[in-house]
Amino acid sequence: MTVADELEKRSAVKKAATSPVSGSNGQLSSAERESAISRLRMMLLIRRFEERTFYEYTSPRTLPDGTREMKIGGFCHLYSGQEAIAVGCAALFDKSRDYLINGYRCHGHSLALGMSPHTAMAELFGRATGCSKGKGGSMHLFEVSAGNLGGHGIVGAQIPLGLGTAFAQKYKKTGGVTFCYMGDGAINQGTFNEALNLASLYKVPCIYVVENNGVAMGTQVERASAEKDLAERACGYAMPHWNIDGNDVDTVIAEFGKAVDRARSGGGPSFIVANTYRFRGHSMSDPMKYRKMTDGKWRPEVEEAKKHDPILLYSNRLMQAGVISAQQIEAMEAKVNEEVEAAIREAEADPNPALEDRFNDVLAETYPYQPK
Repeated sequence: MTVADELEKRSAVKKAATSPVSGSNGQLSSAERESAISRLRMMLLIRRFEERTFYEYTSPRTLPDGTREMKIGGFCHLYSGQEAIAVGCAALFDKSRDYLINGYRCHGHSLALGMSPHTAMAELFGRATGCSKGKGGSMHLFEVSAGNLGGHGIVGAQIPLGLGTAFAQKYKKTGGVTFCYMGDGAINQGTFNEALNLASLYKVPCIYVVENNGVAMGTQVERASAEKDLAERACGYAMPHWNIDGNDVDTVIAEFGKAVDRARSGGGPSFIVANTYRFRGHSMSDPMKYRKMTDGKWRPEVEEAKKHDPILLYSNRLMQAGVISAQQIEAMEAKVNEEVEAAIREAEADPNPALEDRFNDVLAETYPYQPK
């Protein structure tokens, strides 16, 4: 079902925001209209990419000898439902001096920062043309030229690394900021305390963002955190900390913008909890029992969450502002679908990494390592 169809059936919930779109009363400049449409298109692209990733992951290919082989190997974590956070961040991101470092749910952010769907899909397929030469897979999408320092597979491991990049930016006086992302489950890692304490002491330009889907890997926040308000988990680090609606791209831009201004001006780090809802499981093997009742039916929260779908919210807002029509959205979806399908075809045809390259890019030194 297309977004346009959904909009006909469901009235989107209105949200207050301070962006040019929500506060325009239809008086948008041509540049603002173009930016707004571009943001919607990117959210549609991320959603389609993730839904097709789900299909490709669950549809093994048949080899000439009749055996079946997974197209996408290893773990895979989809971003469906959280698109507004990545797209809102990208609207503020300066690729010439900013950095983004992430956990392992990194597809959406990579696409939002400009990675081509082909390059991303090739990495998922383990092809040599992937962003990590086919050796990283779903959890390790990197694009250093865009400031994307990639996904990291160890929960919370990226938090002190984000501190390090922000310290380097301050030391070199680049004026850049680091966006350090984590899930709600990562807050309970020791690295969280260590990194945020030092970040505040050194006043580094780091924006810590918790993409709070409410269940971490599968445990509700109220069962895992003594403090239910995750923003308050940063109250001991002398930095601004607050909650935002992570499903509203305009709100994300406005609230992230405050943290960016503070960081660039030397004010130090900020801590933002972007409350959202992922529509897929934690990983591909997650049956999402925590969102089902004892009879196996979905809990009412699931249908309620669909009313706050970030794509529907933004589509409805742009239509109300006269920026775009339902027919134009449908046409945009069709073009996005074509782009993703083309990416899949190209990735399927791309070569696997050469066998002789298997030890390259593993360690800085020559491998196997031979001491002198």
